[in-house]
Amino acid sequence: MAWSTSELANRAGTTVKTVRHYHSRGLLPEPERASNGYKQYAVEHLVRVLQIRRLSDLGFTLAQIHDLDLAGEAAFDHGAEANAGTDRVDDDLRATLRALDAELEAGIARQQQMRDDIAAILEHGTAVDLPSGFGQVKGELTEADRGLLLVYSQVLDPETLNSLRAMLAEVNQSEASQEFQRLPAEADDAVREELARRYAPQVREVQAKYGWLDSLGEISHWKREKVQSTIGAALMQLYNPAQLDVLVRVDAMNSK
Repeated sequence: MAWSTSELANRAGTTVKTVRHYHSRGLLPEPERASNGYKQYAVEHLVRVLQIRRLSDLGFTLAQIHDLDLAGEAAFDHGAEANAGTDRVDDDLRATLRALDAELEAGIARQQQMRDDIAAILEHGTAVDLPSGFGQVKGELTEADRGLLLVYSQVLDPETLNSLRAMLAEVNQSEASQEFQRLPAEADDAVREELARRYAPQVREVQAKYGWLDSLGEISHWKREKVQSTIGAALMQLYNPAQLDVLVRVDAMNSK
């Protein structure tokens, strides 16, 4: 029995376009043609298409499938060397499978983290644009806070981010922190000084508790410059002048 391209695609659960793509990549051999020029696919073509689809489901790229095909042909084209060639194919295949398994493991971990983030957002009502792992930070975060955290997530290493996450979960609950988030740009000098006076010891305490400054100090010099310049630019853009002034005062108070 012979099948047309559409009939083969239907039986394989794929599309005519996909079958033609397999041909173009050298993965599927061309079938014989009838006297009218139409292709005549047989069972071996169906098996081959299903084989390609199965390997694709496992994570193999079409290029990897093509390389495996070539390696398999070489193993059977060397007569007495066939066994050695087969061993080489097995080794290559095992290496590829291990690499695919590692990718899948990493993908599963990412998906689990996504589920954890969604669960935290649903439980705590936090914003959906917070970086991964920050969904459990209670208390309202302003748009500026969330923007700065996104910048942090791009420039800080995982360990430093963990320290920041723990620190933020604590300090964000304080009255001074919440006042800082709401501080208007037109706040006068007296208001800024009073807020900085109350905010400074809280910041100093959590920095010491969670090793925030120590974590930053462990970053290599060249990377630290990049981190500091990026964070500095983000602070200047995201916070209003009054908030920036309070941060400067807090830093001055804690540096004494």
